[in-house]
Formats: sequence, structure tokens, C-alpha cells
Amino acid sequence: MDAFNRILEDVERIFKEKSRVIIAIDGKSGTGKSHLTKLLESCAPVSTVHMDDFFLPKEKRTEQRYRTPGGNVDSERFLSDVVIPLRNRMPFSYKPFDCSTMCLSDMIVEVDKPFIVVEGVYSLLPSFRDVYDLAYVLTAPYEARIDRIRARSGEKKLEMFTSLWMPLEDEYFDAFDFSMYPELENS
Repeated sequence: MDAFNRILEDVERIFKEKSRVIIAIDGKSGTGKSHLTKLLESCAPVSTVHMDDFFLPKEKRTEQRYRTPGGNVDSERFLSDVVIPLRNRMPFSYKPFDCSTMCLSDMIVEVDKPFIVVEGVYSLLPSFRDVYDLAYVLTAPYEARIDRIRARSGEKKLEMFTSLWMPLEDEYFDAFDFSMYPELENS
């Protein structure tokens, strides 16, 4: 069974018990998290929270922060803007981080649908895990990941991914236990 159908079946099962389902889709760069989320959005009323919207702002980027597994995401803002409202089962909104301006955007993301997907690397940091009804870790062969990153971001950004972001992701996945989550191959 492919990742998409597995998630849909699991969500359908949970919807029989709950009126709101919150899932996390974590995985390293290039594993297809965003693509899978777009497929889910095409067939269900989904509010999506992208971990990329919680990119670490410049003032928080320190050597010490980068040495902490998962430290390159603004986990404090994610906790206050997303996790706390999710724990309280309340609709909420937040301003995404804009990488082109290196600050929060003026745009506001509304999160109010009964099916909420939190997608992106670091969505399963231990301090967030209790908020999810379901969680998955996507995997893909290294070369497939590299090809996807190159296709969407170009050669120059691929260099940044392989030299900076991918090693930080490896540290995150090495530092924490993900064995309780289904690992879905997305090659």
C-alpha cells in the first residue's frame, strides 16, 4: 500500500472516533512530504501547517542553537502559535516565516478544518508529539531525494541542502527515537 492510501485509511479510521484529526508527516528533505500533503488536500478538507513556516529567524541563529538537534526550527513560536491551540482543540492562525525577507510574512494562515496536517522536518520534535492523533516518517532513497531537491530548488540551493540542511536533519533523526511511527517509503 502506498503512503497516500495508508494515511487516508488511518485518517478515516480515526474520524470514526473523533471530529478532528491532527497528523504529522515528518521526513528528511526530498522525501515527498509536501507532495503527499498536496494530494491529501486535493481529496479532503485539510488545514496544512508547514514546518518551513517556522524557519529559524536570523536573531535566533547561533552556533549553539545549530548544535541542538532540531534547533534550526523556531520551536518556541511553533509551540505557542500551533501546538498550544491544537492541544486546546481551537481554530487558530499564524504568520509564516518568509525566507525571501528573512522575517514573518504579513500573510495569515488560518487553521480551522477538521483534518489538520503538520508537514515537514522537525514536526515530530519530542515536545510536539503529544498533539498528534497520527504521525508518519516518510523515507526515500538518497539519490531520489537529491533529484527532487535539484528539480525544485536548482543546483545552487542543492549545495546548501547537502552541506547544511541535510546534515542537520541527519542529526535530528539520529538524536530522537522515531520507531513508534510508521515509516512510509515514498520513492
